[in-house]
Amino acid sequence: MFIIKLFSVIRAALLGIGVAVQLKVTVITDLVDGWYEFGPIATMVVGSIVFFIAFLGCCGAIRESNCMLVTYSIFMIVLMVLKVALATVVFVNADSLATSVKTEFNNLFQNNQTEFHKIETALSCCGTEGGQSYGANIVSLPPSCCAEGAVACTLLNSYPGCNRRAEDFISTFSTAIGAVCIVVAALELVAVVFGLCLANHVRNRDRRTRY
Repeated sequence: MFIIKLFSVIRAALLGIGVAVQLKVTVITDLVDGWYEFGPIATMVVGSIVFFIAFLGCCGAIRESNCMLVTYSIFMIVLMVLKVALATVVFVNADSLATSVKTEFNNLFQNNQTEFHKIETALSCCGTEGGQSYGANIVSLPPSCCAEGAVACTLLNSYPGCNRRAEDFISTFSTAIGAVCIVVAALELVAVVFGLCLANHVRNRDRRTRY
């Protein structure tokens, strides 16, 4: 019982990470084309489903229901495989995703700087490679390149480049998602064994009470 509750809390981390990442990248996915929202959305979906299945396991343990415990274990096996697959996809595609985002940023910076300023504000970055992206001799940079309230926005107090911010963010995001998925999948293997053992105990007890 305690183990299943503990796993429920850990699995909730998937939902939390997905929500946090989705809120952070919404402005980017609104401005550039691509499948960048797939990772956080998939994480939220898997996290929500797993949280529901964990609740099923808790009910099965409380009621000592063989059917609910076996169903819980089967769902856990399926979700364990899905989490390993999700972690693999995130890890394998992290570098290509970072390259794609930087390409989109470069194109947007060249063709629509007004919209690019929204990305600068969202990610606290400046230009594609820093303030020098606007020109080495530029005197004043756009307000979105500096912290709010800055007296003057120049190369000296501007944010780092958006390409570097995006690369760091994707690296952190992919590591967090992948690590949590793998850790939770490993713990779920223990939960499956625990659930099946408890289900077997309940089934044997019911058999003994009939005779």
